[in-house]
Amino acid sequence: MFFSIIIPVYNRPDEIKELLDSLVLSNYKKDYEIVIVEDGSSITCQEVVKSFVDKLSISYYFKTNSGPGDSRNFGMKKAKGDYFLIFDSDCIIPSQYLSEVEKELKLAYVDCFGGPDKALKSFSNIQKAINFAMTSFLTTGGIRGGSEKIDKFQPRSFNMGISKKAFEASNGFGNIHPGEDPDLSIRLWKLGFDTRLFVNAFVYHKRRIDWDKFSVQVSKFGKARPILNHWYPEYKKITYWFPSIFVIGIFISFAALFFLFDWFLKLYFLYFLIIFIVSSIQNKNPLIGLLSIIAVWKQFIGYGLGFLESFFKINLLRKQPKQAFPELFFKTNEGNEVKEETIILPKKQHIPIHEAVEKTIEKVVKPIAKIVEPIEKKTKIIGLTGGIGSGKTTVANYMQSKGIPVYISDVEAKRVMDFPEIISKIVKEFGIDVIGTNNLLDREKLAAIVFNNPDQLKKLNAIVHPAVKEHFDNWVLSNKNQSIIVKETAILFESGSYKDCDVIISVVAPLETRISRVIKRDTTTREKILQRINNQLSDEERIERSNYVINNENFDNTKQKVDEILNSLKN
Repeated sequence: MFFSIIIPVYNRPDEIKELLDSLVLSNYKKDYEIVIVEDGSSITCQEVVKSFVDKLSISYYFKTNSGPGDSRNFGMKKAKGDYFLIFDSDCIIPSQYLSEVEKELKLAYVDCFGGPDKALKSFSNIQKAINFAMTSFLTTGGIRGGSEKIDKFQPRSFNMGISKKAFEASNGFGNIHPGEDPDLSIRLWKLGFDTRLFVNAFVYHKRRIDWDKFSVQVSKFGKARPILNHWYPEYKKITYWFPSIFVIGIFISFAALFFLFDWFLKLYFLYFLIIFIVSSIQNKNPLIGLLSIIAVWKQFIGYGLGFLESFFKINLLRKQPKQAFPELFFKTNEGNEVKEETIILPKKQHIPIHEAVEKTIEKVVKPIAKIVEPIEKKTKIIGLTGGIGSGKTTVANYMQSKGIPVYISDVEAKRVMDFPEIISKIVKEFGIDVIGTNNLLDREKLAAIVFNNPDQLKKLNAIVHPAVKEHFDNWVLSNKNQSIIVKETAILFESGSYKDCDVIISVVAPLETRISRVIKRDTTTREKILQRINNQLSDEERIERSNYVINNENFDNTKQKVDEILNSLKN
């Protein structure tokens, strides 16, 4: 895995120096690159970047101003890596950061992740107070501090990673700012990609250094959220209303004083007293505790009022987001030329002798060649999945009858397990007893070992799954001239195989239909079938993550639906 670090910057050369200084101290020993994107700055960091060329592998680009989201997209298009790490320019990176990210990705790969942030001792007291407000479990900022659900995390763009595959599928960040990061997360979920929180991959994030800038920032956060709720109503949360409820509660509390009722205000006083105590202890400084009260006040008031204003304009007045809040939307540079492009390469980077020729081919020959060469069409990989008894194999066979290559995963996996090198690995792990009289695997004995033993099953999967993946990749290459190929598997999502696919089709059927099919096909009981169904993903979960759904109750209707989908995909 080759990391590309993407850093957009606007008029902050001093911050870039601190960030690059921190990367010089990284304990990560493998090669990686840094892509600096200067977003139309009047005070550039080009000279700062040049001072690091003998220490880090850096590319530097200057482009017209179009906002941080578009600048990150620009950087990812220029990057050479297969996994992009994105930082804000006001971050300082701990020495172990890259190693932690690699460890997490090896442990449980995910196409997009986010990390939390912390404050350094060298930060100003105001910065530490703002950091407390934005990360504490006592505020809505707790989600930034790591309390949000780990496996459904919305990464924040000051510290996030995204695979090249996910970037290309989603086209990266939109032009709303702030709010471009949750927007991207939700679109990735809809495309079938997962996101996750990497708790130990934290950065030191400076944030705004004065109260006015902080107030403007949190107000924009508040305005962006109802727009996102309008775009993606299925991902609304009641917690997004908390700052606005806080603001409304303040007005109610003061109004209650006219009726000589002061308990509401006492509750607010108690809340801020807790803020003071916790922040003072956490930061070991009562002054920061006092400043944290100001930070939390500004956070709730700014976000809460911004949210209410946006909710009123978007949901009640029915205004279009760009008309209601033009300041939240940047114009992208898509299709426009970059005013100036400077590439800085370090001495330590190994540059092939023929690189100049390659660049000439890239910039001159290839554009001309595209005029006369036919456009090469990419083979579409269709993922076909469904639960037991849904009839996905019947659908797969029908697709094969239409001349479409289909990879039946169960059949191919059994074939792979009979490869001598795989048998050797299985014997080494599980013993010679798993070999039958024909020198092939005794699948019943192997099944008895791994059945109801998750640890043993993991060991078997660790041997078989990579081999099947390699076998599938070779199969894809052998069918590269086909416009459409299909991978059929029951565990498309569970195994992560969906990441190899361009389109997902799920086959579903009523529960009783599925049960009767399996009873007719296998000598088993209804209870055992229900147990297997309950151990699989539900049809609802599959449907939510699929592009097409086939209700396979009547096969004539199913064939018609398959034909419609195939025609749509071919066109």
